[in-house]
Amino acid sequence: MEILTLLDAIKKRPSMYLGAASVVRLKSFLDGYYFSLENSEKEDEFWENFQKWISRKFNINTSQNWMQIILFFSNDELEGFKLFFKLLDEFKLHEVWR
Repeated sequence: MEILTLLDAIKKRPSMYLGAASVVRLKSFLDGYYFSLENSEKEDEFWENFQKWISRKFNINTSQNWMQIILFFSNDELEGFKLFFKLLDEFKLHEVWR
């Protein structure tokens, strides 16, 4: 499954994939998904560009991953989950990564 197709499915039915809408659970799920892939250059490129974009957007110059940055700017994991998909939509509109 292509990463954007998977993320769209998770956005629509988070409980089916994660148990509950949570940015921490989302990151854990995606880490497991990524681990299961073989030779995923396209996936690598997507996450590298998304990480750089999130860091630039929030002016973060540390080694914090995208989930940690989003969670820092959220009140709780559910808000972080919603913010992730809002940011993903913005990233898809403004960044050419394919």
